[in-house]
Amino acid sequence: MPGPHDLHFMKALKAHRAGNVEGARQILQAILAEDADHSDSLEVLGMILSEQGELDRAIELTERLVGLAPESIMAHANLSRYWMLKGDKETAEEWQAKARVLGWKEEIGRKGGSATGTGATERPVDPDEVARQEETVSGDPDNVIARMALASSYMKLEMPVKAVGHLREALARDPEMSILYLNLGKALEAANMPTEAIEIYAAGVPRADERGDLMPRNHMASRLADLKKRQADSAT
Repeated sequence: MPGPHDLHFMKALKAHRAGNVEGARQILQAILAEDADHSDSLEVLGMILSEQGELDRAIELTERLVGLAPESIMAHANLSRYWMLKGDKETAEEWQAKARVLGWKEEIGRKGGSATGTGATERPVDPDEVARQEETVSGDPDNVIARMALASSYMKLEMPVKAVGHLREALARDPEMSILYLNLGKALEAANMPTEAIEIYAAGVPRADERGDLMPRNHMASRLADLKKRQADSAT
């Protein structure tokens, strides 16, 4: 059952939606004067203060919120935005990285601790490791191996579209690496893009042949044949 502060908080939201920002601010400040740890009021008042240019106060309230709710993705993301508005990009990126890690943890939680289809004994994706992989790619975008590792993590998290983007970038940087064609084709299949997967496998098979890479060559040839058969069956 909502308490009196919660009911006042709803009045503040109603006032804000009606365009009465100052009225909403006064209600929220009154709530926090009685309950300094009312998390919803801390979040919304911080947002109002940031819009009014009072960034230091907004940061102070939102950091208090993080102390109360350390798993709050929104609080971390808001802090990133406030620091960016202050012109401190480095601090903003630190808070954004923390928000991203929390996002990975939430994603894994929704999937029961590990991505499906990766095998019962495979180690679940570590969100901290994914964040580090993202930072590596951001700092060294030409690092093909780093992009492959990040794409693999995305695939385990069942986020194939993100994997496709990094694998395309990797392939553009090293079109001779046949395993990239295989991995990109599999990601395209997972992203429900069979026509594009066929094109990649068709380009990858002769490239693997030239290099004598039998494993990726045979794997791609098998998947290519299966995709073409399925397309032919669906056309009849």
